[in-house]
Amino acid sequence: MASFEAVQVNLWCDDVERCATFFRSLGMPEKFRYPPDGEPHQIEVEAAGFRIGLSSARVGNDLFGIATTPGENTEVVLWCSDVDTLHQTALAAGAEPLTSPTDSPDGHLRYTWLHTPEGHRVKLVQERR
Repeated sequence: MASFEAVQVNLWCDDVERCATFFRSLGMPEKFRYPPDGEPHQIEVEAAGFRIGLSSARVGNDLFGIATTPGENTEVVLWCSDVDTLHQTALAAGAEPLTSPTDSPDGHLRYTWLHTPEGHRVKLVQERR
C-alpha cells in the first residue's frame, strides 16, 4: 500500500516573491524556487517539517489551465511558542490584523488571525501550559 511521505499546502499568489518575503520574515526558510532566476512560478518555505508552496496564480491559469484565485480561499494555521511576538513580526512584515491576540475561553490557547500581504488568512496559535 502506498503511504504519504510529506504534506504541503500551496497558496495561489499574484506576487509570489512578495508572498515568500512575508513567510521568510516569520522565520520560514526558503527550500525551493522555480525557476532559479527571474520571476518565480513557485517558492516553497518550511517550518516544523511542513512546507508551504507559494504558487503563481497567473502560471496556474495560463500554463496549467486550472482556475486559480489568490487570497482567502484557505487558512494556514501556524502553531508557535509566542503568539504576541510573532503577531508583531507579521504586522511589521506587512500583514493586516483581523483580530488582536487573545486567549481562548478555557485559557488553554492564545491565538490571532491576520491577512498576509497577498490576502491569505493565517491563524497563529500558542498552546498555554
